[in-house]
Amino acid sequence: MLDLRASPRFTARHDFMSFLFFKRVLANPIRVGYLVPSSGFLTRQTAKRIDFSKPRVVIELGPGEGCHTRQIVRRMGPDSQLILIELDEHFAKHLKKQFANDQRVTVVQANAVHLHETLKELGISDPDYIVSGIPFSIMNRELREEVLTSIALSMGPETIFITYQVSLQISEHELFDLSSHKRCLLNVPPIKVLELRRSTVEAKA
Repeated sequence: MLDLRASPRFTARHDFMSFLFFKRVLANPIRVGYLVPSSGFLTRQTAKRIDFSKPRVVIELGPGEGCHTRQIVRRMGPDSQLILIELDEHFAKHLKKQFANDQRVTVVQANAVHLHETLKELGISDPDYIVSGIPFSIMNRELREEVLTSIALSMGPETIFITYQVSLQISEHELFDLSSHKRCLLNVPPIKVLELRRSTVEAKA
């Protein structure tokens, strides 16, 4: 059977701004963080960094309307698990409907600040990957530190934090060590995809 989800036509259709994304940008541009959705070039570059050669537990923070999520789901095996943590109630409802028939995907409406506690409640520790495009550079310092600390506390020694950002600022944070990064010019704005691991400096709860 032909899998339309993998076809260029299906992929391109989701590269355009959805009406929901447009409405949420107008309602709360700071929370959404970006004026247009990520391009297909960026979503593919991000998702292909996840090694699905064996079952994985992947956390996506702030998936929005799901453009990165769809790329991850396409690559997931049947025994992998994807947890979507979304603060915006409208996006969360949309995601629950979008992935209602995929038992590998769990949608939780929660704040990234409470990621560590949220994962504990779900019985998840040391996920394989945490993926997020939360725009740390435009957040106030206090909130940024809270979110980054919660992410670091949620990471095990082998957890990889994949994040796409306009700058390398986060790679200089004491809680993380930069493993690699690559620029994606075919996105608005041009952006950098970073792979980070938890630093040897321990995060304090």
